[in-house]
Amino acid sequence: YFVGIDKARFRKPVEPGDQLILEAQVERCLRGIWKFSTRARVGESEVAHAEIMVTPEAGK
Repeated sequence: YFVGIDKARFRKPVEPGDQLILEAQVERCLRGIWKFSTRARVGESEVAHAEIMVTPEAGK
C-alpha cells in the first residue's frame, strides 16, 4: 500500500512515444514501512525523481 511521497520533482515533460524507464532503490525499512528513492528517465535524461514510502499491509 502507498503511504506517502516526498521530494517529488518533475523536470521535463514526457511525450507520447517516449520510452519511460523507472528505477527504484530501497533506502531503508523501519517498522514495516519501506522507503524507496525513485527516478524516471527518458534515455539518459532524468525527467522526474521522488522518495516514496510503502507498506505491505494496510493500517501499518
